[in-house]
Amino acid sequence: MTEDLVVRTVHSVEDPAFATFRALPSLVYADDPSWAPASDALVPERFADAVAGRIGLHAVVALSDGQPVARAAGILEPSARDGDGRPEGWIGLFECVPGATGEDGALAVLEAVRRWLGRRGAGRLVGPRTDGLVAGLLVEGFEQPQVVFTAHNPPHYRELLLRSGATPATELLSYRFTRDAVPTFPRLATRGITVRGADPERMADEVARLHAFQAEVFTPGIGHLARDAGGTERLTARLLPMIDPALVLLAEDRRDELVGVLICLPDAWQVRGPGTRPDRARLLSIGVRAAWRRTGIALSMGQVLRDRLLAGGYQTLEGSWVRRENRAPQLVAEVLRARPSRRFELFTWSG
Repeated sequence: MTEDLVVRTVHSVEDPAFATFRALPSLVYADDPSWAPASDALVPERFADAVAGRIGLHAVVALSDGQPVARAAGILEPSARDGDGRPEGWIGLFECVPGATGEDGALAVLEAVRRWLGRRGAGRLVGPRTDGLVAGLLVEGFEQPQVVFTAHNPPHYRELLLRSGATPATELLSYRFTRDAVPTFPRLATRGITVRGADPERMADEVARLHAFQAEVFTPGIGHLARDAGGTERLTARLLPMIDPALVLLAEDRRDELVGVLICLPDAWQVRGPGTRPDRARLLSIGVRAAWRRTGIALSMGQVLRDRLLAGGYQTLEGSWVRRENRAPQLVAEVLRARPSRRFELFTWSG
């Protein structure tokens, strides 16, 4: 290890070390047009969550000759549990500069947050993961733009994680739709089903329904975080400034029961000129109740989304993530003329 390397804990946003922690992305991505600067807003958000007592957070930065060379954070989200019911620790906000000093710093900060998580009883350690939305290490598609709530990093990070003792746990895939290959949907009609956009005048009610729906449809695990009602409300407050209600679709039956949900976001991280709207979007989530699967509801929601994206002037849509072993949505994406875009990996460390 470099002799002058120092690892410091960043206690709060008022800590002088916080400025060096925040400085790293500007060094790492200075010449990378794919990186979205807005993504680093996740740093103060996570620190604010720690101050409010919603998460446990241990952030560290490695300095060489007083300059930041690497950073990482250990995160404990109360609802994240491993298969044995123990706390699941996350390793996130990881960055390091290239070169030998940066690599030494990277291994030092990763070891520091692993020790912290272990002392607090974490069983499985997962990363990179920053919060319930942003997870995974980019391993393919580095030239593609980073879209809202997705990861971006240099190629050499993978080798550093492996050297730190990480083991690949799962692959996450993304697909991209463009106007060069607009999807053509089969003529399917699910009788008695209506697809509509979210009602901005009844957002509290809509959020409560979405929370109950997702708790039923999505199984908590390495790729999905279970949330209580308060967590859903905080997430909604975070997303509201960037939501286009027309792109949040609800499929309902004749009794107005919710049977399918599709959530798509304009790419709020896209750098655009003043007064210019994003022309990229991300398909964040799609789900259908078990009893209604294979009835065409997902395709019906997709068709409505396609029409609204085209009318809204969007040029691309990235659908992410799809787990590698979940072949069915990959086949659907290919049939709908989507192209593979980026590939991510999630890693685990022994506690």
